[in-house]
Formats: sequence, structure tokens, C-alpha cells
Amino acid sequence: MAGRASQHRYLRPLSALTLLTLEYLILSSFFDAYRLVGADGGIGALRWVGLAGPAIIAFATALWILGGAELREALATTPPIGLGRILLWGTVHLASFAGFFVSTALLFMSDGPEPGPMPLWAVVCLWFAAGAATLLSLIPISFGIRRLIKLIRELAAPLAFASVLGLSAFGAGLVSVSLWDPLSGVTLDAVAFVLDLLVSPIYFEPAELAIGTPDFWVVVAPVCSGYEGIGLIVVFLSAYLVGFHKRFRFPNVLVVIPAAILLMWLLNVMRIVALILVGHFWSSEVAIGGFHSKAGWLVFCGVALGAVWWTQRVAWFAADSSGARPNITNPAAPFLLPLIAVVVTTLVSGLFVEDFDYLYPARVLVALLALAWYRDEYLSGLREHLRGRPLLSWDAVGIGVAVYLVWIALASFTGSSSSVGRPEALDTMHPPLAFAWVVARTMGSIVTVPIIEELAFRGFFLRRLIGADFRKVPYEQWHWPAALISSLVFAAVHQQWIGGFVAGLAYAYAQKRRGLLSDAIVAHAVSNALISAHVLFGGAWGHW
Repeated sequence: MAGRASQHRYLRPLSALTLLTLEYLILSSFFDAYRLVGADGGIGALRWVGLAGPAIIAFATALWILGGAELREALATTPPIGLGRILLWGTVHLASFAGFFVSTALLFMSDGPEPGPMPLWAVVCLWFAAGAATLLSLIPISFGIRRLIKLIRELAAPLAFASVLGLSAFGAGLVSVSLWDPLSGVTLDAVAFVLDLLVSPIYFEPAELAIGTPDFWVVVAPVCSGYEGIGLIVVFLSAYLVGFHKRFRFPNVLVVIPAAILLMWLLNVMRIVALILVGHFWSSEVAIGGFHSKAGWLVFCGVALGAVWWTQRVAWFAADSSGARPNITNPAAPFLLPLIAVVVTTLVSGLFVEDFDYLYPARVLVALLALAWYRDEYLSGLREHLRGRPLLSWDAVGIGVAVYLVWIALASFTGSSSSVGRPEALDTMHPPLAFAWVVARTMGSIVTVPIIEELAFRGFFLRRLIGADFRKVPYEQWHWPAALISSLVFAAVHQQWIGGFVAGLAYAYAQKRRGLLSDAIVAHAVSNALISAHVLFGGAWGHW
């Protein structure tokens, strides 16, 4: 009982952190801080709050890397709190967040010193007060004031470094944007040079930061210049090298930072060139709506992962004389890599589509290839856990049906999906191609998506929240905080958040009943099969 209680106290702060993450996603989906650029009355200075997200991420990452063991021990000994206290401070938190959301909306309505319903100074004061209350209201729930003070004392050194790193991330964002003015000429000249080799004539106005062709040209603003990505890659690699410093040989490994900076700059030049070529030869809508919004993140993720891969496999960087270890078995790989592969495919394919996802079949193909790669692990694990029990459980089928009913009811209540009809793109496609796309979309929904999502969220993430070695956590073990957190994260990747949260809990329960991950997969597949039928025969294409 003591071990279970400590785990519940350990997961309580994580639940608060997950809630804050979801609230940040809500705010970022409605508001963009860079919209305030150029606003009058000094309000434009608040555009820099958009850099707070990377700074907080850098702070949390460094704190977890450097003080993770002490932090976990301290969190596990946090005293329990009563339900009344949780409800009280939870209500205060939600009310504070509502005030923060409203004040943010008022702030973004502000175009001058007198922003409509309230004076600017009142809006800014309300915004800061509500934001502070949103954060502070979670302290009594997560730690308690006295326990937090003690925790700060115990983690003074990791907190100091993490704070420096967070401020560095914020400063890197500021510097990266400010550097755009003196370095914009170099970047635009490089873009013009490459572009001139590929297409002629080109349109180039350095004074206006405009580059492209006479038919399609863009103005390269600081926000999409790529220098923010350079700042983030510096912070990421610095945290990575500090956190895992025992693995590397210094100063040899430091060469990865300037190499990554140069690579980020070169790839940003090619990103701008590719954006112009897509807009000129293919579609301006695809260039602006798809390529422009996703290429930057794809470049950052590629460089970051490439740097990690490089440092782990080059002997010159390794601290031990034996060099790097190329054959490292990661037990989480069979659970996570299929989903990661599909996410990467989605990002890449999203570069070349606008509204209708013509390239969805590529996701299905990549998912099948990834699952086939680990087929031996899946089959052996399935045989071990079934132990003569039937693969199909009618309870899992029933749970899947229940999730479908809840999903459709929520969609009908909000009107978010039922109003979307058959995409016009399908009607304009050649009938065999349209039929093939529908088959691939249906197969993805019923087969590949349930498997890869349940492997990641229930097979790995839920169990990892329960125990450090997730492989030793049986599938039938249940912890409410772990189930809630994993379901919240599952909801965050779905357009219908409430339905996604309910579905996550239901699939976790399906897994628990017999202790089989396959039951969660079956329940998920049944839900998606019924939703697919609702789409195809009911005409509610918004569910896809």
C-alpha cells in the first residue's frame, strides 16, 4: 500500500504538468504571439511571450536530466491531500485559466492604446494576474507550499542550471530574431544564388526581403527566417551534451554544435528555395498552407535527431576507449517507432498537400512496413501473453461500440464533424484512384491506426508512467493517475479532445480486464470501424 501511495503522489504533479501542457496547446491553437508584431501603444513588445514555450521546455528538460533521481524521490514523499482541497484549488485553477484565456483574447483584440472594452493597462494587468494565478493555484495540489520550499532547497544546483538554460533558450530566441536584420542579406543572397540555378528569371528585392519568381514570391520575415530554429538547436544540443556528458569526450563532441548551426542555416536556405519552387511550379496554396507551416519543424527535428545519432555512433566522440556502441537495443522501439514513423511521414506528406490529404496511403504503407519490421517481437509477445486464451474478447468489442456511441454523441452535440460533407477532391479524382484512396483510408483507420496508437499509448506510455522499467509492469496493473495522464496525452493528438480522453480511458480499461494489449487494439479497431461506416454510409466525412 505504501508503494502504491507513493506512486500516486509521484503522478499527481505529473497530472498538473499535463494539464498545463494541454492548456498551453489550447492557447497556442487560438492565439499566435507574433500577431502582436507592429501593434501600437507598446503592446507589440508582448510578442516575445511566444518564446516562453521553448524556454519552459528547455528548463524542464534540464531539470529532469540533472536532478531526475532527486526529483522523483522528493515527489514520491509528497504528503497526501484530501479530495476537498483538490476540488477547491482545482476550481481556482480552472477559473484562473478562464480569466487568462479571456484576457488573452482581449489582448489580441487590442490594436492601440485603447483596445475596445477595457483600457490597455487593465488588460495587461488582468493577463499577468490570471497567468500567475493559473500557475500558483497548482502548487497546493501538486506539492504544498512547505514541501515546495524544501524541494527547491534540495534541488538548488539543478534548478540553477535549468533556470540558466531556460533563460538561454529565451535569449537565443531573441538573439536569433534580432540577428535577422544584419544577416538577412547573406541568407537572401544564398537563396537567390540557388534559385537562379534552378529557374529563370527570378524576382529579388533585397530592401523588401522579397525573393521568388515573377509568378510566386515571398517576403522572408524574421519569424520564418530559421534563426529561431538555430537558437533552439543550440539550446537542445547544450542540454543534451550536459545531461549525458559522461558518455562523450570533450572538447571533441563540441564540434557538433557549430556543425548543427551551419546545417540549420543551409537547410533553411534550401527550405526557402523549395517553398518558392513548390509555389511556382505546383501550387501557391500548397506552398503556403502545407509546406510553409511544416517544413521548419521538420528541419529542426531532423537536425536534432541526426546530431544525437551522430554523437552516439562516432567513436571520436565517445568517452570510453571502446568508442561508440552502434548496436544498442531499445526495448521501447517496437512500441514507439511505428507511431514515430507515421508522424514523420505525416509531416513530410503535409508539405505537399493543402486541404485534402492525397498522400494518406503513404502513412498506411509506412505503418505496415514498421509493423512488419518488428513482427517477430509482436508475435512472440502475443503468444506469451495469450497463454491459451482466445484472441477476441466480446468485452473488448462492447467497449469499442461504447466508445463509438460516445464519440458520435459528442460530435453531434458540438456539430464539429456532422456538417462536413464528402470532399470535392474525391469527386474530381479518377474513380479507381478515388476508390483506392477510400480503401487505404479505411484500412488505416481500422487496422494500422489502432495497432500503432495502442502500442505507443497503452503498451508503452501508460506502463512507463507506472514503473521505470515498463516491461516489468503487467498489462492488467491499473493506476488512475497513469490512466488519466496517458488518456490526456492521447486526447491531445485528436481533434475531438473530450472524445479522445474518454476513448483513452476506455481502451486502458479494456487492456486491464484480461491483461492483454490486444484487447485495447480490438476495442480501438471496433470503434474506428463503426466510425468509418458512419463516414462512408452516413456522409459525416468530418470524422475522418
